[in-house]
Amino acid sequence: MSESIVAVTTSQFTENPASCNCPSPVPVGKTVYYTLVFGGIFSIPLCFNYAFAWTMYHWQHLRVHERQIPPVYPSFLPYLGSVIELAINGQTYLKRATSYAGEMAAARMTILGKEIYFFQDRESVAAMWKQQLLSSPVEAYIYSLSYIFGMKETALATYRADDSGPFRKPYPGSNVRSQDRVDHITHSGLLKALTGSGLAPTAQQFMESFLERLDNLPADENWTDMPDLLKFFQDVVGTASMQAVAGPTLLKLNPTFVDDFWSYDKYVPWFARGVPSFIMLGAVKNRGNLINQIKSWYAYARQHFDESSISKDGDGDPFWGSELMRGRQKTLLLARNQDDDSLASADLGLIWASVSNSTPTAMFATMHMFKEPGLVARVRKSVDSQRDSNNPSALDVERLLQNPLLSSIYAETLRMYVKSYFVASSPHADVALGRGWLPKGEIALVNSGIAHMDARVWNTKSGVYPVDSFWADRFITDPRDPSSGPVKPGVERQARGEPTAEKTEPYFSLDGLEGSWIPYGGGHAICPGRFLTKNLILLSSAVIADRFDIQILGGHLKLSSAKFGLGSLRPKEAIPFRIKRRVTD
Repeated sequence: MSESIVAVTTSQFTENPASCNCPSPVPVGKTVYYTLVFGGIFSIPLCFNYAFAWTMYHWQHLRVHERQIPPVYPSFLPYLGSVIELAINGQTYLKRATSYAGEMAAARMTILGKEIYFFQDRESVAAMWKQQLLSSPVEAYIYSLSYIFGMKETALATYRADDSGPFRKPYPGSNVRSQDRVDHITHSGLLKALTGSGLAPTAQQFMESFLERLDNLPADENWTDMPDLLKFFQDVVGTASMQAVAGPTLLKLNPTFVDDFWSYDKYVPWFARGVPSFIMLGAVKNRGNLINQIKSWYAYARQHFDESSISKDGDGDPFWGSELMRGRQKTLLLARNQDDDSLASADLGLIWASVSNSTPTAMFATMHMFKEPGLVARVRKSVDSQRDSNNPSALDVERLLQNPLLSSIYAETLRMYVKSYFVASSPHADVALGRGWLPKGEIALVNSGIAHMDARVWNTKSGVYPVDSFWADRFITDPRDPSSGPVKPGVERQARGEPTAEKTEPYFSLDGLEGSWIPYGGGHAICPGRFLTKNLILLSSAVIADRFDIQILGGHLKLSSAKFGLGSLRPKEAIPFRIKRRVTD
């Protein structure tokens, strides 16, 4: 029955289409025509502006003169600017935008309507580190606390208002109250705790916690298969790092804190790029849970801590963990609009900065020790040479930290994998930077990953060790070999540094790398945690190489670009491995 109805209807429509009450067909040709016409009309000014921008870009480069503002790198879309390219393929795009005629250069880019100044040429970067007016990282604090660590706007207003700088003496023209100088309070607290005599207790706390975790590993003298090398380092090195900074009580009160933290860390690139909260509700909830766990730690520590809890070294205690954390309770909470919520966001940031990048970097250093032919044997020989003569099972940590091979592996790992943005801004005056200058109040960025891969600067032994490959000896200078050292032979003498005549044996060297090896930034704004980070990376990788055999399984290492600009990269996929304890005499 239904088939006959269809047949009749079809027949009627075929014989007399006008008898069908169907709507008139859409004039597809005209729609396409008008779309092309209007699209062409709107694209004409865009194309004209784009062509004009390229003309001005080249003209400004060709007419280089002292103290010029960096040229604008052209983008087709006026308001969006370079944001899409930076989000999709940041490293490749940034390298192209900050190069001209085969040399590193500076450029301005429009990002969501705001101009950002990118400086990558060695001259400008070296000049940036020398400028006291660019010493404050407060712009980076504000962005990170807001987007990544979830600080509320009321508390952020105090950071935004602080134009006094990180030094004891405020910048001229600043009128911020002493208790509201959050930039100086934060920087001076970190400097006191993580450099000089303040470093030793934290480093010792890390080693004790780290060695305890190694002793408790399920691995024995037989091979044990494990699925994920990074997860192994997060559990062993990362947890020990957290305890070194915040003490044991935070983790005892909150047994899921470590796993929650690393789940949160996976979404940090999303937070940093300003992805709306409704798209990642689970990640936002997890971040809030971490902040609540930190606040519960505050309540417990305040209830149980007293001065007698402080250890003999004057730093550690079982509740707050360190003088650093106790000091932040006393100072940051006195600033305007600060409370436990804001401090917990700031402390989440401190824990993240202490753990998030050092942990994967230690993993990469260890991975290369076991993957590069013959390297682990050299590492073990270096470790053996630094044993305590009074206790062969103990290591002389200070001598180990000065070992040329281990130091070179550490520096090369940072060069290969750390791709951080460093932020600079001058709130009170224009600043000259090499051949260019940065206007007052504008934001400048430097990316370490671009500088670390500049083939015009780095020594490759005539191409044997390309800049994108790992070379354990890249940072070792042999006085008997003029082609050794980190800087390519032929680079000007001033950049390479003067030869050290009194040294006759190979030694670790950073000579000539100002503006080129910048995993921690530089100058007055250099990361105060760099010495602790060196301890964590160098010692953990050396001790693991000394105590364990590891076989790295799987194929070629693939890196995720998600953390580009935020510190150390991560493997794109889990790295399976086998591990067993070494049998030693």
